[in-house]
Amino acid sequence: MSCFDVVVAPEPENLRKIAEVAVAAGGRIQQGEALLGSAISIASALAEGEQVPIETDLGRLDVVQGLDGIPAYEQLQARAVDAEILGVTVKVCSIEDLKAMKRAAGRIRDLADLEDLDATTGQ
Repeated sequence: MSCFDVVVAPEPENLRKIAEVAVAAGGRIQQGEALLGSAISIASALAEGEQVPIETDLGRLDVVQGLDGIPAYEQLQARAVDAEILGVTVKVCSIEDLKAMKRAAGRIRDLADLEDLDATTGQ
């Protein structure tokens, strides 16, 4: 299974749309003993900010917002580039922003990703 990290604009309508897409993909959020699986409950969890992991039938979706060291959505969008993924054009953060987010997260996987990024970009 794949894992995708996304940074979203935090407006309520946008969070509602993200939640609806997550539910359509079988999305659910584990919060303690509760399993959130409705669009309204997922949107509510997203509104709390920071990092919300959503398990879907297609893989894990980590919705990231408001974490220390991660630029605001507006800054990321301004520096993002267009990429085609499975026939759909999407915005992808710049390499510099990706590296900043990996450093901010600081997990073992992120640090390994940083090494790989540095090796492929020659830095």
